[in-house]
Amino acid sequence: MKKQKDDVGTFAEHCRAHGLSVTHQRLAIFAVLASSREHPSAEQLHRAVQRRIPTLSLATVYKNLEALKAIGAVADVNPLHEEGRYEAALPGTGAGRPHHHLVCVSCKKVRDLHDSELDGLRVKNAQGFDVRAVRVQAEGLCPDCRTRPGRMRA
Repeated sequence: MKKQKDDVGTFAEHCRAHGLSVTHQRLAIFAVLASSREHPSAEQLHRAVQRRIPTLSLATVYKNLEALKAIGAVADVNPLHEEGRYEAALPGTGAGRPHHHLVCVSCKKVRDLHDSELDGLRVKNAQGFDVRAVRVQAEGLCPDCRTRPGRMRA
């Protein structure tokens, strides 16, 4: 619990340092992301935060996610699939440690992948890009989908 409070404090400082006001909606959205291992979609975040703030709209969640992505506090984990998935990505917090992702092509589950061999990857031919980060997304079937009989395997 203390770690989560520290992360929220770091988040508030980060927002202020980037000229973003610290609202109770932003704090609640970040707190849910920082405590989740599920990489929730905006809709899942909305449902979770709405338990604390019943008047919260889905549009407010999307607007906050975009603002938080712009200052580097939130990362869009799965931007190439039909449903965006998010995670807290604030440097200096437990959630902001560099890592990669495993994505199930069947159920779209996303899991963190901590692999020190992948952490040192560098782009040799950046073709003029100013590469800021390299993240690996490994796609396949999660254990549940691999063993589920009759499950569509994408």
